[in-house]
Amino acid sequence: MFGYVRVMSPELKVKEYEFYRGTYCGLCRSMGKCTGQCSRMTLSYDFAFLALIRLSVSGEELAFGQKRCMAHPLKKRNYLKHTPSLAYCAGAAALLNYHKLLDDLADEKGFKRLRAILLRPFLAHSRKKALKAGLAPLDEQIAARLARLSETEHASLTSADIPAALFGDLLGDIMSFGLEGSDKRLTAALGKAVGKWIYLADALDDWTEDAKKKRYNPFLLLYHGALPTENDLNSIRNALKNELYEAEAAIDLMRFENPEIKNLVSNILYLGMPGRMEQIHAETEKGCKQKSKRKRGRTTDERSV
Repeated sequence: MFGYVRVMSPELKVKEYEFYRGTYCGLCRSMGKCTGQCSRMTLSYDFAFLALIRLSVSGEELAFGQKRCMAHPLKKRNYLKHTPSLAYCAGAAALLNYHKLLDDLADEKGFKRLRAILLRPFLAHSRKKALKAGLAPLDEQIAARLARLSETEHASLTSADIPAALFGDLLGDIMSFGLEGSDKRLTAALGKAVGKWIYLADALDDWTEDAKKKRYNPFLLLYHGALPTENDLNSIRNALKNELYEAEAAIDLMRFENPEIKNLVSNILYLGMPGRMEQIHAETEKGCKQKSKRKRGRTTDERSV
């Protein structure tokens, strides 16, 4: 949904990169098969990560094929053949995207609201297919979690941790749905940590834009609308690192029978997500400095007049 949870591809071996790309393409094809062709447009790296975790926990036998598709018509690409785990991820993505769309209809204005209106019939169709596949209990969990998150955001609490924890609970529900025992506990813990990280990273990424458009952002409330200082940004970066430590602790206890999946998950948590975090940190710092510089320039002009 956000696209922040991705690999650091230069650090992967060729076979690992092909496995990851094949999983991504396989999930895309499974979304077309299970929730309709239009749902494939909502594919994200975050759900590719979910697919890797569910494939590892399930212990399914994996097989790859090669086909062309509309996005890559000239050359055949590797894809992971359909499995129950990919079917689950396709359904979970359809449910989450539909309920996120309802939030956009309630909260957004202008182009984003128009986009949500146009997309609603297609995502509603995808959700209907996911419900028929037996995911009605998950649909109820997602709706309840997002409703609680929406209430918290509208309450304008001066806290980033509270809404982040609610989104973490949501992702924990999705990652652990239908599992039992230690698999359920560990995937729920992993999902919660990754969900909190995504929420905080997204809020940091949107900080300057949300300030400009006067939209909800937990950091704007926490820092009373002021531009973040270098110390503020470092504190947020440390909070993001702590969530990654929690995710890594869960991963260390999980079983990985497939070495490619283990290496891919490690790459994402130890390299890909930290790299994305540093990129967001640098972009936010640069944006704040530019805004501060413009503000000082206006003040100087006013005084000279």
